[in-house]
Amino acid sequence: MQSLAVETEDRDLERLFSEARRYPLLTADQEKTIDGDKWSAVNAIQKLLTHSSVSRHYLRTWSSNTALTPLDIAYFSNREHHFILRRELASYMADGKQADRMEAFHTALQKNRTTRTLDQRMSDLELPASLVVGIATVVLRIDGVVLQDSVADALQQWGTFWTHTDKRPKESLSAPLRDELIECLERYSDARDTLTMHNLRLVYSIAGRYRGKGVNYLDLIQEGTLGLIRAAEKYDHSKGFRFSTYCFNWITQAIRRHVGDTGGLIRYPTHVQEQVNKLYRLRITEKQRTGEEPGDAALANAAGLSLEKTRDLLQLRNLGVSLDAPQYDDDDGTLLDTISGGPFGASEAEAETESLHDRLILEMQGLDQAEREVVIARWGLHDGPPLSRAEIADRMSVSREWVRQLERAALKKLSGNERIRAAFSDYIDAAN
Repeated sequence: MQSLAVETEDRDLERLFSEARRYPLLTADQEKTIDGDKWSAVNAIQKLLTHSSVSRHYLRTWSSNTALTPLDIAYFSNREHHFILRRELASYMADGKQADRMEAFHTALQKNRTTRTLDQRMSDLELPASLVVGIATVVLRIDGVVLQDSVADALQQWGTFWTHTDKRPKESLSAPLRDELIECLERYSDARDTLTMHNLRLVYSIAGRYRGKGVNYLDLIQEGTLGLIRAAEKYDHSKGFRFSTYCFNWITQAIRRHVGDTGGLIRYPTHVQEQVNKLYRLRITEKQRTGEEPGDAALANAAGLSLEKTRDLLQLRNLGVSLDAPQYDDDDGTLLDTISGGPFGASEAEAETESLHDRLILEMQGLDQAEREVVIARWGLHDGPPLSRAEIADRMSVSREWVRQLERAALKKLSGNERIRAAFSDYIDAAN
């Protein structure tokens, strides 16, 4: 079976490589022409959106809700949609850098300014190309046209929770305007896809550097290609650099994040994983140079880290052991067989957990409202899954550092609560 899987992967790779060879690398002039077509299509889409009452209605509602409806992760059944909108809209929300320009655009729509004024206000926003395409796709979907776009999916999911909505106009897009919008979307897609296809070999090259890190090579190629597509959407040839230079970091970042998220049994933040990798590279370099294994102090000095930090990071690379591994060489039993209990917890254990949960919620009434909200969301004491500090920060419209401080203050208060300590002590005694 393993040899069959290897043969299948080899065939898939050969097919990918042969497909990529059909697309030679682009010259600088070709890149400028293709990217010029892309931005020409985006600018045309923006102008078309301001020329119809149907699209202006959507823009008016959308622009008002950037100030009224936060990008709360609880609004999204698909978390990826939340991350997409946060990436596209963060600077245009109430506290964003472009909030003033968004307000000016909304005011112009409210007062029914001329299309020339609206075009200028929309141009001032400097919206990402992918966001402009997503808005156009939503407008066409409202008119009954079926198109695929992830940003449009995210906008529509967020739209179901909008605070402010206006009655939709009865008329539809005119046939010429609808056809022109579709044509511009196709021009944009063709230009983006051309930039992508002619640089796939760069993805394969970068992905090859991350082989042997616990992630399938085809998965690395897939993630790298997603980074390449994102680069093609954001690339602007007028800045003066080649597309291959620009997309290199996007591809590398996408692959490194995927390796950091899925390459090990335990997932660490990307910056932590980078520090661990740096220490082990330094260890190999020092051993090759001196012929001896460097000590923790020498590594800490070479890496510019404290001795305590270095030792903590080195502990993270300890090998994990599968529970399905044999307990003894001459026995069929596994480590999983030595663990008490089965796949389902005992009913009394569930009742004990519920009792502790209720006690904790009761004692948390003594916390400040913000502290209580952070603790409940951080440890999944609500009806949903536990949230990261970044997700909580988005929900509360504060910084991640402020969430960390609230969490630390709340845990300090709870750890000093005698009733909580007594309940936990009883739980430990019962478990033993």
